Parts: sequence; C-alpha cells; structure tokens
Amino acid sequence: MPKTLFRLLVKLLTGIAVCLSFLGQANAQSARYEEAFSAYQSQNFSEAEVAWIKLADNGDVNAQYALGVMHLRQEASDSSPAAAFSWFEKAASQGHATAMFNLGVAYWEGTGVEQNKDQALKLWEQSAQKGDSGAQFNLGLAYYIGEERVSDIKIAEKWISLAAEQDHPEAKRILGVIQTELNGGKEAIVTTSKTLTEGSAGVSSANQADTEEKLETASLSTSSDQSSEQLQSGSEPSERYWKTINQTTTAYHKPGGVALLELPAGTPIDVIGQDGGWARFSLPDGLRTWIYSKFITIDGEVGVINADAVRVRPRPSTDNESSPPLGQYKRGERVSVVNEQGDWTEIRAPKYIGAWLMVTDILEYRDSKKNRQLQWEQSLADGM
Repeated sequence: MPKTLFRLLVKLLTGIAVCLSFLGQANAQSARYEEAFSAYQSQNFSEAEVAWIKLADNGDVNAQYALGVMHLRQEASDSSPAAAFSWFEKAASQGHATAMFNLGVAYWEGTGVEQNKDQALKLWEQSAQKGDSGAQFNLGLAYYIGEERVSDIKIAEKWISLAAEQDHPEAKRILGVIQTELNGGKEAIVTTSKTLTEGSAGVSSANQADTEEKLETASLSTSSDQSSEQLQSGSEPSERYWKTINQTTTAYHKPGGVALLELPAGTPIDVIGQDGGWARFSLPDGLRTWIYSKFITIDGEVGVINADAVRVRPRPSTDNESSPPLGQYKRGERVSVVNEQGDWTEIRAPKYIGAWLMVTDILEYRDSKKNRQLQWEQSLADGM
C-alpha cells in the first residue's frame, strides 16, 4: 500500500469525521424563504437572518435549520453554540434529518449543550435511517472502532456502505478498509449497489481516546435532507471557511497555562472548542506530542498504543510544570510516528487533543480545500 494512502487511512481512523452541512436541497415553502436564501448566497446575512427568524417562528423547519447553521458559522447576530443547538433542536423535532445529524455533533462535542455521546449516537441513528450520509458514516465508524457502542464490523459495514452509495468521500475509503478486514486481510474491491469511483486498501481498526476527545470537523458539505425542490447543487462546494493564525502567537496547554509552541502567521488550524476569549485548536495533521516509548509498538510510520490510559505530553518529560499532560490514549489506538528520542516517541496526536490560543489571534478565510492543504504542506516544510 502507498505510504500516503496508509497515512490517510490512519488519520481518518483516529477521529470520527464530522460534516456540518448546509442547505443542499430544501423545501422552499414560500417566496420569502427563497428571497432569504438568495440574500444568504449574496452574503447579506442580516437580511437572511431577519427573514428566516420570521419563518422559523412560524414553524418553517428549513428556516430553523438555516438559522442553526448561521449561528454555527458565526454569521448570525449574537452567534453562539447554544443558539445553534436550539435551532437545530427545533428542526430535528420536526424530522429534519441533517438537523438531527448536527444536533448529534453538538452532543458529541458538548457544543452548546452538556456532552452526551450516547444521545449523539441515538440522533445519528435516527438521521441515518432517514438517509443522511454524514450520520450513516459517523454511526458506522462508531461501531467500527467501538466508541460508545460494542464494536460490530457487520453493522459498521452496513451503515458505511449506505453512506458510500451516496458518494460520501470518507465512507468510500473506509468501506475498503472494512471489507479488507472482513476478507481476512486480503485487499478488497469496494462493492456497493452503486459503482464507486474510489477504492482503498485496509488497515486495522483504531480506538478513540478518553473523555477529553473531540471529533475532527471535516469540510462543510451540502445537505442530504429529503426535499422536493433543489435550491443549490448537491456537490461539495469548491470553497469553505477555514481558520488560520493572523500573527505569530503562542499556544498554551490551557488558557493562560504553560506555553507549548510558537505558531507562525498563516498556520492553518482547526478549532475544536472555545472558552471565553480562548480557543482550543489542533493542527491539520494533529499536534506533535510525546509518549513513553514502552507504551507504543512501532511499525514503520505508525504506532499502536499497548497500554491503558497512556498520557500524552507536549515535551519528552514527565515534569508537570513544563510538560503537563494534554490527554490520554486507549490501548489499541493507532497514531502517526514522527520521531524517537531516548525513552520517548514523538507522535502526531489525534484531533481531539488540542492546545489553546487567544481568539483574537484567529483569522477566518474562505478558500478551496486544495489550497488549504498546500498552505499546510508549506507550514510543514517550514518546520511545523
């Protein structure tokens, strides 16, 4: 298997990818809704919000969902995770499949509501049964890695296969992994009831880590909710919003805590949480962190955690003042190996392990996924 493909699969298996989708197909119940949607497309967010609030207050499920996404993207006035949750909850109560999906994301991450992973999976199951490909993928991957559910590769194959049939890109890749495992380790041809354009080879499954874990936020995609009238294309948008550093800044292990590293201006980041004026973030390939070498079994560029509750640290030291723990790994979890130094191994941590920086140091911009990846590759070349 090519090393690049192997690293990609390992990256996917260290966190459940979460798509926060918007309005791919929506039931345009009135001319006012269509006008609001046109205003949104023109980035006249204030006009769109006012119109959608009036519709949402009268029970328009698509307007409720749209307002949830606006708050999630910080495009609404007084945007907040709690407001996003509230609107998604209203839409989900009316059976909106993608609102259920995003509500599940909120519960999984504890964004705008107290964290409840069991409730997240229940919502994803409801959404998956309604045909949402993101929910099908998340549910299947949860069963595959045994996260909050007993690991069951057959159930995992069922749901991820359904997602792959809807051209969910990560599902296509992971389906090949699962089918290879079911095939006794032999490389499998991805098979579903539709012809897929992408196959993949197999690696063994990975576990998630402890209660601090967060889900990786994947690219914004169009919605898969059931509807009668298409308002925008069903393909993934060529551009989305990303976050970067607007000036050289320091990252800390907690707000105002121990300084961990310097981030040059232009470094791409993924925000995975927020506390007041502080944002918790990870890097596109995960932070570079350290663990005791005796707790990891290394095979080339990949390592497997061989003990329970293994602490990960920012430096090769057990000094809690200069190298405080950032999180823990479970036995069996797979990680990308960067370097070895004495009794320590440097690894790329999964996305749910993050550091903190000031919100004022973050810049949001819109660009293609390809250009963002090129920006990250340049950051790696510069020593990140």
